[in-house]
Amino acid sequence: MNLRPLAALFVVWMLSAGIDARQGNPTRFSTAVVQLPKVASALSYIDEEFDGQVAEWIRITEIAAKSGFEQGRGRYLRTAFEELGLEVSVDEMGNVAARRRGTGKGPTLVFAAHMDTVHPMDTDVRVTRKDGRLYAPGVLDNSSSVANMLQAARAMHAAGWRTEGDVIFLGTVQEELGLKGMSRWLDDNPGVADMLVAMDGNLGAVNYGALGIFWSRMKFGAEGAHTLNSRGRPHPARAAADCITGIYAIPLPDPDAPVSAVYNVGMLRGGEVVNAIPQEVTFTVDLRTVDPRLLARLDEAIVSRCEAAAKAEGVTFVREWISREEAGGRPEDLADRRAHPLVQTAVDVLKYLGVELSPGREALATGSTDANEGVRRGIPSVSVGRARGANQHTLTEWADIESAKIGTKQIILLTASLVALSSSD
Repeated sequence: MNLRPLAALFVVWMLSAGIDARQGNPTRFSTAVVQLPKVASALSYIDEEFDGQVAEWIRITEIAAKSGFEQGRGRYLRTAFEELGLEVSVDEMGNVAARRRGTGKGPTLVFAAHMDTVHPMDTDVRVTRKDGRLYAPGVLDNSSSVANMLQAARAMHAAGWRTEGDVIFLGTVQEELGLKGMSRWLDDNPGVADMLVAMDGNLGAVNYGALGIFWSRMKFGAEGAHTLNSRGRPHPARAAADCITGIYAIPLPDPDAPVSAVYNVGMLRGGEVVNAIPQEVTFTVDLRTVDPRLLARLDEAIVSRCEAAAKAEGVTFVREWISREEAGGRPEDLADRRAHPLVQTAVDVLKYLGVELSPGREALATGSTDANEGVRRGIPSVSVGRARGANQHTLTEWADIESAKIGTKQIILLTASLVALSSSD
């Protein structure tokens, strides 16, 4: 993707706003944006119609949407966007895209909210409301973002917005399986997104990088044998156990280092009966870091431990990839990304809306959201939070209701700042 025309456009905008990019990280946000009548109107809409937004948030949460089974939520989004007169399309995977046309004089901004959850389709997803919170599996991750995105689109419509650039609202599928929906949409729509904002995670620091995530299944195999005949025979379980022990002996950078890493052995499987050597034993490994070189070194060390354990035990070993998401780079590798106006604009919007950000850590060169796919393709991309809450991916997940106003208003202010309201309005 050629970023030069977009970069030139931003330079023109910054100069017109009196912003010198040489003075640090440029921003497109200012309080003057908030004071524009149609921006103020859209922000007021979010306050005045918040009860309806919460009711819709609950409805969305109660539509089961395990990764790969997002069709119910997809239909809901499609209907809602069509009612606003947006150009709606649904691809073969089930991604729902709704384009809000601008004048054609500005960049295209994409907001992405993944529709899927990790919970099985028979999970009880009925929402409980108590003490200013909503409780239900998936209520925060990522039903809140879907509701925020819909309400922001309605607020722009109610306020009669016309922007210079296009705005695309995108409901993605299979994010929890490795960002598959986002990857597919970007592949099918090359050059469309000039900027990408993924709405995922708690309100806080803006992420502009991409965490490398390697998911592997390690498989150990042998002929097996009855317990009475097991002594001295090749044993997949022993090999797997030795490998796991070896993995956890691989040194990692300090957790507080500028760039760290983490790994975890997750799903262990093997055997069909108690009284026999299993013919196959498997376990999964989740390896993560933003540093591509460190990612490769740690991955090689993990596989080497498994190969050595299999050889010592006399069993077979096969490594199967589940998902492979390459790392976006260390902070110094992404200095140009940090300097893009998208990042500081997102930071300044959050500060304006009262979100406390740690000094020096307002923006981080990491991320584990749909924005990663944009980062890897060279598209200016960030992820921003949607609300406050906790216990994601568990049955006790909860979200703070009032904080969703911030998550929604930031969409309004990011849009007004980055693609600009038409001067003819």
